[in-house]
Order: sequence, then C-alpha cells, then structure tokens
Amino acid sequence: MPKRRGWGLWVPAVTGVVGLLCAALGLAVVLTGGYSVHRMAGDTMRPGLRPGDRMLSDRMLSDRVAAGDVRRGEIYLVDSPWMLDHPVVSRVVALGGDRLVCAGGRLTLNGEPPDEPAARLADSCYADFDVTVPPGRAFLMGDQRAHAVDSRLTAQSGQQGTVELAKLTGGRVVWHSGPGTPALPGKLVGAVLLLSLGAVLGLGGLVGAVVTATRRRTA
Repeated sequence: MPKRRGWGLWVPAVTGVVGLLCAALGLAVVLTGGYSVHRMAGDTMRPGLRPGDRMLSDRMLSDRVAAGDVRRGEIYLVDSPWMLDHPVVSRVVALGGDRLVCAGGRLTLNGEPPDEPAARLADSCYADFDVTVPPGRAFLMGDQRAHAVDSRLTAQSGQQGTVELAKLTGGRVVWHSGPGTPALPGKLVGAVLLLSLGAVLGLGGLVGAVVTATRRRTA
C-alpha cells in the first residue's frame, strides 16, 4: 500500500512538471520569436486594414532583410522616408529590377497590369511616372491609393520614390484582425498549442496532487 500511495503522488507531480515545461517552451517561442504587436492608424490600407485593427509583425525579418526575403504584395511597417514622424503601413508593389509605369491613368508592372483588385488599381495613377526599381529597394503603395502617402509622392526624385529594404524596420505584417483575418504563422500556432497543453497538464497535475493528498489523509 505505501508504494501505491507514493506512485499516486508521482503521477500528478510528473504531469505538472511536463505541463510547466510545455508552457515555458511555448512562452519562449512567443517572446523570442521576433513578433511585435501594432495598432493600425489611419485608413490608407482599407478595406483589409481598418483604423484600430491589431497587427502582428515579424520583426526578425527586418534585422536580416534581403531581396529574397521580400515579395510583392506583402505588407510592411516602414520607417517613413516621406517626411512623416511615424512608421507607415504599406504594400510592396515592385522590387529591384521591376519597371512600374503610370501612364494615362493606367498602372503596369513589367508591361502587365499588376495582380491586384480593380478597386485598388482604380486610383493608382494620380500622376504619371516611369520607375525602374534599383536592386535592394522597393516601391510601396497604400491600398487606398487616392490619398495614401507612399512611394508615388517622390517618384520624380533621384531614387524614384523607392525605399531601401533596410527601411522595413517594423517587419512584415503576418497577421491582422478585421476583415479577411489570415491564419496565425505556424510557429505561433505551435506556441499556442504548447501553452494550452501546458496549462491543461499543469492544472491536471495540481488537481491530481490535491485529490491524492486528500485521499491519503482520509485513508
């Protein structure tokens, strides 16, 4: 009988320790994964991002950003080069080597219409420009193109409105609340599962220990 009682305490104890380890591992992934939370200000990224929507960005990407890490269509928090005193949320439209042309109210990328919704393209050309993006740079636009502050503002400058990839200091937006909310990145899904499993095992171990100890006192 004493051995059975001892084993009875070991089971919840081991369960609780495993739960704590799972929770600690999940928390470590969240804290060291390079993610940061932001709130959308302004309406230049409507309808996908509305004022007040939460955004999750992968800051690790901006620490080691290279041309191969950035893709057209991705949304970034940008250290604004457009005389603003706050980061700007903008979409990558063209990358190094791409030719982006606005002529006669029509936007083309490498001679073809960009793969974007018609509503977004409608107000893309409030002025004509012809830009060939230099290597290591990007041409950025907001989604509400009628009034977004973006690369078009300085398309006639020496760098033709393009932005250094190193300016993408806020990282890529990998998740946001609001319409069309994307799935969480796989790494974060795993972290959430570990945290949940840790909580369940930890609580189960605690309850098991209390029940076992109570039974031993009343035996």
